[in-house]
Amino acid sequence: MSSIYKVLAALLCTLLFYFQAYSQINEQTDARLKKFLEKSSLVTFKEVQSDAIACILKHKVYIINRYTKNTYRNDSTREDKFIVLDTGDNIIHFEHINSDTSLNDFLGIIKDDFVLNPQTAPLFEDMLDILYPVAAWKVDKREFFYKNDRWYFLRDAYFRTKQGFEVTTDPDGKITSIRYKMKWDEPLSK
Repeated sequence: MSSIYKVLAALLCTLLFYFQAYSQINEQTDARLKKFLEKSSLVTFKEVQSDAIACILKHKVYIINRYTKNTYRNDSTREDKFIVLDTGDNIIHFEHINSDTSLNDFLGIIKDDFVLNPQTAPLFEDMLDILYPVAAWKVDKREFFYKNDRWYFLRDAYFRTKQGFEVTTDPDGKITSIRYKMKWDEPLSK
């Protein structure tokens, strides 16, 4: 019986040795990877200064730029942009839209006294341009209008199909829902 315990103890010691050696390799690799990332990356951020943001949103908006260079042995630099909101307690990112999407969380960041009407609709479009930028070659596809008790902020068009934000308001102009639609029914178009 004692020989079984000796074999088990030897096996346990061997396993502990391998796990310890494996973890040391991972720590060393981890340190090398972190050093590589520090040398290859630069992150900057700045607050977005905008009348639209100040008028409509409760919190400040920031653009974060992450630059990655010297990857794949070339001198090019890749830039990734992130647009975030600082609530004072948390950093919140804006949802990436690639399908029909209800933006219920968006309602919580709009100022309580903001009213969407013909005078403030251009500001609302300016805010959307900051939070959900339109590609430079699509700028002419943008338009906004009020129809059937809803505001439409169109962002893109493919042939006769349009897509963009549908914003519902109460009779006083307070926003009650926001959603992004990938395809508009033609009768809804202006």
